[in-house]
Amino acid sequence: MKSFTQYITEKPTKLSATYPYKGAKWFDFRGYENPTEKEMWTLLKKARYGTVRFVVDAKGKMWMWDGNDGLHDAVIFAQTGEKYDGNYAKGDIQATNKTNAGSGPATNLKIIVHNTRTVGTDFALKNKTLKALAKRINSKDDDIVYWVDAAQTDYRDARK
Repeated sequence: MKSFTQYITEKPTKLSATYPYKGAKWFDFRGYENPTEKEMWTLLKKARYGTVRFVVDAKGKMWMWDGNDGLHDAVIFAQTGEKYDGNYAKGDIQATNKTNAGSGPATNLKIIVHNTRTVGTDFALKNKTLKALAKRINSKDDDIVYWVDAAQTDYRDARK
């Protein structure tokens, strides 16, 4: 059962995106603040190109939106008024085709955390939804979550 504070904080919200220079346009779009897994799947199904973006702050507060609506840095600036300085976890979530036959949904999740050399994975795991999803990494069940730290997949690191 959800607690009262959890019920209050999990809601669709209007997000904005803009850049920190004179004359930059503001873009408003629908997103989620602290979404549940069900809300995340709903947004993934409605996403134009099958990708949603997310940002998590130091306390675990997450904003999630359609990947086509805005870039991470622009959303951080519009929502907080501060430029991105490595103090937020940024990432994408994609639905991938299921490789195993099971009774669950026809897709698995692929979570890509971009800034893992700074605070990416640490801040992402402070969010309740992402922490619950991380527990299903390499699970034997139908619902597998693939977690990718983008700094580890850099081609320059792979040659070493």
